[in-house]
Amino acid sequence: MTEKVYCNDYGDRPGCLGEADPRYVMDFGEGQIIHWCAFCGPEAHRLNNVLTKAFETRGPEFLEEFSTLVHNAEKERKTS
Repeated sequence: MTEKVYCNDYGDRPGCLGEADPRYVMDFGEGQIIHWCAFCGPEAHRLNNVLTKAFETRGPEFLEEFSTLVHNAEKERKTS
């Protein structure tokens, strides 16, 4: 029996379908895989495309600024 795989946003996002859809998988290598359902997946892929383009075209300053924003958001989320 295959174990059910759930969406990265399962339980956190209104409209999330829960069960991952194999069409919406992001594999970053070394076992770092993010699964999305058919509801959350298209938006996640659009965001990934926008960020990839920004990283490629805006230089290292953008990556540094983005990393700082993500770090601050994660820190704020943990304290709320």
